[in-house]
Amino acid sequence: MKIAVYAIAKNEQQFVQRFCDSAKDADVIVIVDTGSADETAELAARCGAQVYAISVKPWRFDVARNAALALVPADVDVCVSVDLDEVLEPGWRQEIERHWVLGQTTRMRYPFDCGQGLIFKNEKIHARDGYRWAFLCHEYITADKRITESWADTDTLLMRHLPDPTKSRGQYLDMLKAAVEEDPACERNAFYYARELYYHSRHSECIEAFAKYLAMPSAIWKNHRSFAHRTKGRCHWQLDEHALAEKEFQLASIEEPHTREPWCELSVLCYRQSRWPESLAYAIKALSITDKVITFSSDPAVWGSQPHDHAAIAASWLGIKNVAIEHGEKALAFEPENERLKVNLEFYRAM
Repeated sequence: MKIAVYAIAKNEQQFVQRFCDSAKDADVIVIVDTGSADETAELAARCGAQVYAISVKPWRFDVARNAALALVPADVDVCVSVDLDEVLEPGWRQEIERHWVLGQTTRMRYPFDCGQGLIFKNEKIHARDGYRWAFLCHEYITADKRITESWADTDTLLMRHLPDPTKSRGQYLDMLKAAVEEDPACERNAFYYARELYYHSRHSECIEAFAKYLAMPSAIWKNHRSFAHRTKGRCHWQLDEHALAEKEFQLASIEEPHTREPWCELSVLCYRQSRWPESLAYAIKALSITDKVITFSSDPAVWGSQPHDHAAIAASWLGIKNVAIEHGEKALAFEPENERLKVNLEFYRAM
C-alpha cells in the first residue's frame, strides 16, 4: 500500500517541520506552495517533501487542492489531505492499513480534533483516483460519478488541528459571499456564509442569511438546522430581541431534541432573565441527555461545567440547597481551579 500525504500552503514556515515530522511515515509528502513570501517551500523541501509552486487567481480553495491532488504520484493508493497547521497522530499509517482494503476501500472516516474540546469524524482520506475537491471556500472532497464509494471507519484519533490563534480569517467572509453568489441554491455555501456573518458580529445580516438557509429545500441536516436556529437566537439576544431569541432556541430544540445545546441555550436565557424555575428545568433536561453526539457544529461547553453551573445557580435562587450543592460540586469537578465556582459552592453549602 502506497500512501501520500498532500497539502497546500502559504506562509506556513512555522508549521513545516512539525507537519513533516508527523507525516514522516508516508511514502510521499506533497506540498503545493500557493505564493509564500517566507521560507515555507525551502523548509518543506529540506524536510523531504515534494514541493511545487502554483498560482491560483482569483483564489479559491477547491482549485488549489485539486492542483495538489493532481501532483500526487499516479501509483499512490491512498491520499491523506492535511493542512500545514494540522498534525497526524502517531500510528496514523498503521490505523489506515488496518482498515483499508486495497481494491475495495475508497474513503475513510476518522476522528479529528479541531481544538477547544471538539472532536468529530472527518473524511479527508481517500483513494488516489475518482475524487475531486468542490466549493470555493470550506471545500469538500467529493466522489466522481464513475466510482461507487466504499467506506472504512475508525474510532482512533488520526489528526489534530493546532492553528496559529493570531491568524486572520478575514478573507473567508468575502469568499463565502462570492460562493453564495456563484451558486445561490447551494445550502452548504449558504450555511457557512451565515455562520461567518455571526463570527463577524453582523447579527442582523446573520439572521437574514440563516433564514434563507433554513428555507432551502435541501437544508435537511438536523444538526445544521439546529445550529442555525441557535445562532439566530444568539443574534436576536445581542439585538435585545429577547422573545425572538427564545423562539429560535425553542425551534432549535425541535430540530434536535436529543442534543444538549438547545436546552443549555434556553437555560442560559432564563438565567439572564431571572426565570429560575425554567432555567433549572432546562439545565436538568440538558443533563438528562447522556448520548454524546458530536459534530463540527456541537458546543463542547454543554458537556462541561455549564449545565451543572446553571442548575446550581437556579436551585440556589429557588432555595433548593441539596440540588445547588450537588450541581455546584459537579460543575467544580470540571473546572477545579475556577474561583467563581469555588465561591459559589461555598455559598450553596452555607445556605
